[in-house]
Amino acid sequence: MRGMMTLFSLYSRRYMRNWLVVALLCAVFFPAIALAAEIQVEATLQPGKFSKDQAARFIVTVIGARSAEPDMPVAQGLHFTYQGQSSQTSWVNGNITSSISYNFLVQADKAGDFTIAPVKVSIDGKTYTSKPVQCTVLPAQNSGQAGGNSSRSGTTGVPLGADESKKIGFLRIMPETERMYSGQVVPFTLKAYFTPGRRVTLKSTPRLSGENFLLQSLDEEPQQQQEQVNGTVYTALTWQGTLAAVKEGSFPLIMEMDAEVLVRSRSRRDPFGSSLLDDPFFSGILGNYSRRDITLISKEQEMTVLDLPTENQPDNFSGAIGTFSLAVAASPLDGKAGDPITVKMQLEGKGNFALVQAPDLKEKAGWKVYPASGTVQDLGAGKGIKTFEQALIPKQQGITAVPSMRFSYFDPQAEEYVTLSSDPIPLSLETAPDQSVGQSTLQTEKKQASAALSDQQKDTQAIGGQIAGTHPGQHLAPLHPDVGKLIPAIQPLYQKLWFQLLMVFALFCLLIALVLYLKQQRLARDPSILRRKKVQEHLALHYEEMNRALAIPDQETFHQHCRAAIQQRTGEAWGLAPEAVTLADLEQRLPAEAPLRVVFTRLEQSGYAGEQLPQAELEEILQTTKNELDKLA
Repeated sequence: MRGMMTLFSLYSRRYMRNWLVVALLCAVFFPAIALAAEIQVEATLQPGKFSKDQAARFIVTVIGARSAEPDMPVAQGLHFTYQGQSSQTSWVNGNITSSISYNFLVQADKAGDFTIAPVKVSIDGKTYTSKPVQCTVLPAQNSGQAGGNSSRSGTTGVPLGADESKKIGFLRIMPETERMYSGQVVPFTLKAYFTPGRRVTLKSTPRLSGENFLLQSLDEEPQQQQEQVNGTVYTALTWQGTLAAVKEGSFPLIMEMDAEVLVRSRSRRDPFGSSLLDDPFFSGILGNYSRRDITLISKEQEMTVLDLPTENQPDNFSGAIGTFSLAVAASPLDGKAGDPITVKMQLEGKGNFALVQAPDLKEKAGWKVYPASGTVQDLGAGKGIKTFEQALIPKQQGITAVPSMRFSYFDPQAEEYVTLSSDPIPLSLETAPDQSVGQSTLQTEKKQASAALSDQQKDTQAIGGQIAGTHPGQHLAPLHPDVGKLIPAIQPLYQKLWFQLLMVFALFCLLIALVLYLKQQRLARDPSILRRKKVQEHLALHYEEMNRALAIPDQETFHQHCRAAIQQRTGEAWGLAPEAVTLADLEQRLPAEAPLRVVFTRLEQSGYAGEQLPQAELEEILQTTKNELDKLA
């Protein structure tokens, strides 16, 4: 009876365990099936009404999927900038709901009513579409017209003018000297001043304007303090850094920095009286602000760059500029000729340590010198310590000291070349009578070879004597009646040379095939190649729409797709998002006579002025755009 109960208990446990596994799989697998089957795409605009000088947020939400590939929203007269994505997963009553949202910033060229076309989303090879979205763009609020209640905290994308930027903050660069030499490292202090009470976010690190100077180093985090300038208290951010000049001449030193600032927006006026929202108390609570982009540009600092003088330049000068001190040590100081000696040299000071080379021996006769290795310790503001280690081997007896070390540099303050020399370091080497290390070793080897040859001759003579005594007067080989040791005549296949060469060739072919396969797989998954293919598809679509617009004709559509094609190609070439490429980027990266820059400027001017371009000019713009974009591929 007890055995039957035990058997029943084991069977029950195994049965329950199997059912638990099945229930767990159903709980995970079936909701996933329901999740994949209920995919929805929703598009919303927040707010539905906004003014021309502000921006709105367009959100594409994919419900029922964990990943998707949405197309860029399209609407004539509206510009979209991708702002990132967010995902959310929830479990309610045993049902899993997953969604992913794609955020876009929306700006308008002019006031009016617009329709955002349905957005296509690709999920696992299938295409889903959202509904179209209607929106209304009101005139700019700073023009005095009604703007609606669209000044929301978090609105972005409208840059401030130059005069407004100066009221918010300014930038100052203070180099240690205004007169420098080509290759010299000059410390500088950079300060960004902002009026108190402003909420400012830095969008970039400070950068040099132009190509005449190189930024060698800059603090990662600035120091913040309160400073008074001309009787006004500012919040100051301070960076310490170093720069170097590329060539001689007189050049302006300018630095730039991008920032984002919160600016109070005007509220809509009530036509029957003042609005309650105009009260400062309610305005501060409701957050009636908008975010604006500013670029701080420092005042031009004229710098004079001189070339190094060639007169009295030492023969061991390697390009070091600054002020340095030299310390030298060596170990071990005792031993014998042929033993290595390690020499440590330390250069400390202020200058261009990147061009500092190891000091050299003043007298190299009798020494074997190996290349030196160096390490740099950066102390900031152009100061540092560079340490070298070098191996030296005395080749002869009688050497009593490590020779003096020499190091030459140019002092920009004294405007002259300086050569530092260390004192000789005494050595205590074992001496040998009247011969060098190489001669002693050579004679020893000759003696050993003569002794070995003599012993070999003696053995040969002894063996010859034994043979002559055993078989006097005979020169025939003796007979051997025994068979002796047998040697296999069949050589294994793997020992044959041709088989080994064949195996090596086969292995080489296999390795080549494997490398080609891995390269093909890597290229197939290379993001840059995939991105290039996608850009090519977008360009083909834009070219098709431009040709269709020429046939209608529809200049507004032609302008839109021509600008988009230029943004697609230049964004892919410069590593920028296509929507982020503006006329300012083209002016910064392309010369003034560049055809792409000329075409983009012409489109912008005609678009804002409402000018109708001739058909021949549009065809020429299309052909020029194709040719120049193909060159960037």
